[in-house]
Amino acid sequence: MARVLRDGWGLKGPVLPLHDRPFFQFQPLENSQRVEFLARCPQTASFIDVIRSGSTKVLVSSTSWTPDEDFSLLLDALVSYSDIATSIQSQLPEVLAIITGKGPQKDAFLSQIQMMAEAGKLSRVHLRTAWLSAEDYAKLLASADLGVSLHTSSSGVDLPMKVVDMLGAGLPVVGWDKFEAWPELIREGINGRGFQSSHGLCAALVDLFGEDEEPLRQLRKGALLEGQKRWDDEWDPVMGKLLGFCK
Repeated sequence: MARVLRDGWGLKGPVLPLHDRPFFQFQPLENSQRVEFLARCPQTASFIDVIRSGSTKVLVSSTSWTPDEDFSLLLDALVSYSDIATSIQSQLPEVLAIITGKGPQKDAFLSQIQMMAEAGKLSRVHLRTAWLSAEDYAKLLASADLGVSLHTSSSGVDLPMKVVDMLGAGLPVVGWDKFEAWPELIREGINGRGFQSSHGLCAALVDLFGEDEEPLRQLRKGALLEGQKRWDDEWDPVMGKLLGFCK
């Protein structure tokens, strides 16, 4: 971000990026709180036993259902994951993928899901859509196993707030990383992972949901650490110091 302001706008003085931080409602949950929420949430209640046993993983993504995000990429990755889970890696868990939000392309995506399901291409994947209150959306993020961001950034320097919220909830993220500012938010292999194709996303899911739980555990550890940084932690060292409020 600082480079773009210097090179593109010719700024000569100090350039101090001030990054967004999650709203206070995005917080990690204790396991008992997670189970309580998943047991009452309409999209997850019927799966609560298999979620608790670990045989089903909860994947969450949010969208405004506009052309800025290509959800066919997620669908293709889930089809590939289902194929791998039913053939060469049968130990892989099933996936409950919940996509939140409203927008113009939602109906078209639901039609794609139905066609894929009827063709038997999603036998190890369950796809649900949701429109939740702000409170329940925050709890869903904190209750999921992995978040997915398909934000592509037309400018190359804007950062998706949905990823900020996911980290605030302690949720590790896999996201489209083919834009310059992505590393300002996600540290590869620390609090998330990047991908640049449906094959890359599928590979990340297979790795993170595989028998070795350590990669996902480490990403969650990093997400929890990153999510502890709130507005005061961002504001004080940058604007506070610039304006003379903080040393």
